[in-house]
Amino acid sequence: PAAPPLVVRITTAPLEVAVPSPEEMRTVPPVFKVLGPAETNTSPATPLVPLPTLTTTTPARPAVAAPVPRNTDPLLLSFEEPVLKNKEPLKPAAPPLVVRITTAPLEVAVPSPEEMRTVPPVFKV
Repeated sequence: PAAPPLVVRITTAPLEVAVPSPEEMRTVPPVFKVLGPAETNTSPATPLVPLPTLTTTTPARPAVAAPVPRNTDPLLLSFEEPVLKNKEPLKPAAPPLVVRITTAPLEVAVPSPEEMRTVPPVFKV
């Protein structure tokens, strides 16, 4: 048998391009000639307006006495005694398909196929 058309093996080598590495450069960080002052001491600015003093005010007492608590029970509704209703379920009617049908299996003589022994195909590569 002929080889299938899509069994051709394709091997592709990676693209190798020589890229030169950059030359090594060593640099030192810059040094500033102007240095800051050795020590700085500043005090906070004086306020233009005097700060407010602390004032604590408690709430005023109520002008009237505390209300008297009330406990009112809800009104009970009058219920009549429920009437007991007892209904028996309806009995179903007899099903219409009560006839028993018995069917014997269909027996037909079917000959068995003859025994065949075959060797699997061997592909040569």
